[in-house]
Amino acid sequence: MSSTSQGLCLEDSGHERTSLEQVAAIAVADEGLGEGYAAAAATTQMESEQGDSSIQLDGELWGSLPEDLQDRILAWLPFTAFARASTVCKRWNSVMYSHSFLEMYQRVPSPEPCFLMFEAKDRSMCSVYNPASNRWHRIPFTFFHYETKFPCAAAGGLLCFCGVSAYPSLSVCNPLTRRWRELPPMLHKRFPNLVGMVVEPQTRAYKIVVAGDYYEDNVRTEVYDSTSNTWRITGNHLPIANYTLRNAFCNGFHFWVTRDPYGVIAFNMQHGVWSVVRAPMPSFLTSPHLVGCQRRLLMVGGLKKRTSPKNIRIWELEQSTMMWVEVVRMPHTLCKHFLKDSRNGDFMCVGHNNLICITSYKCPLALIYDFSKRSWRWVPSCPLLTDIEDYRSTIGFPFSPRLDAAV
Repeated sequence: MSSTSQGLCLEDSGHERTSLEQVAAIAVADEGLGEGYAAAAATTQMESEQGDSSIQLDGELWGSLPEDLQDRILAWLPFTAFARASTVCKRWNSVMYSHSFLEMYQRVPSPEPCFLMFEAKDRSMCSVYNPASNRWHRIPFTFFHYETKFPCAAAGGLLCFCGVSAYPSLSVCNPLTRRWRELPPMLHKRFPNLVGMVVEPQTRAYKIVVAGDYYEDNVRTEVYDSTSNTWRITGNHLPIANYTLRNAFCNGFHFWVTRDPYGVIAFNMQHGVWSVVRAPMPSFLTSPHLVGCQRRLLMVGGLKKRTSPKNIRIWELEQSTMMWVEVVRMPHTLCKHFLKDSRNGDFMCVGHNNLICITSYKCPLALIYDFSKRSWRWVPSCPLLTDIEDYRSTIGFPFSPRLDAAV
């Protein structure tokens, strides 16, 4: 089963609709599209930055641009600007489904990674934090049967959902293009304990690994390959443990946190083999989250004193010694303010590339740690955390918005 919507839908009450001429000015200039176009674009960009929102490109000049040139400009827009531009006319609304446009779009560098949050009890809407604009954006899921599906994995601009009905199945969707499809049935009917997803950057093909079953032991691991549209059984048995959904992908491996006691297991996507990461966990650890950042496997967690964390730290798994080595410690004043209203000191953590985003129940702001700048900064709180009774019902994923991410 698959579905195609009528275009991209992204809500942000803090932005007015932006004209394509203003937003795309830099793209025209950077692409070297001729002195006349570049000069007009540069002038528009400079005047727009000075706050005159009424300034636009010359209408005659803009009207003379061929469609392929307009497509090139559209391809360079940030995803939030593209969402607004797609409301201008029918052609711009449908251009994301054009083969020629997607070929052009594939040559555009990926945007800065974002962070996506779901509220488990109401999956009709998700919130996406865009570090480039320092804003949260809402994406409605009205195009999707969200009532019977639960978000379980994300990669390369795609989200994976697991059905919660009597006959569970997996579905994949692109929340930007609003396209989705249901995958073929798994070889073994199950409610999987663990689900991981990875997208190949060049071909955009994806693989999904499912393991375990909430109701049956000794169920073999399966891997779905989008290139063949088939499932296959692979690997040894999943190590026996209590699992969490806190997953990270790094250097060809999917990693999950286990609990009681805390530990880490890994699945090799190439060879289809499970293993236990033999690295001692830090003492007094609470709420650990795994993060893959720039080929580094990191763990974010609290060190508790009595029942609540005293501070939050980031460790890196050192491959040569198989030890968790502390690399960052949240400053005490930040940590105290961040956790002051948190129940039991729990928090949600999502990471991608150089950024780690941490949110906490009822904290008025979220925190970002930037490895490239080695600094912490406050960001607006996730809208989903303002009205829910328990933050622990919030699910987070790293998210790379891509219009060419095909389901």
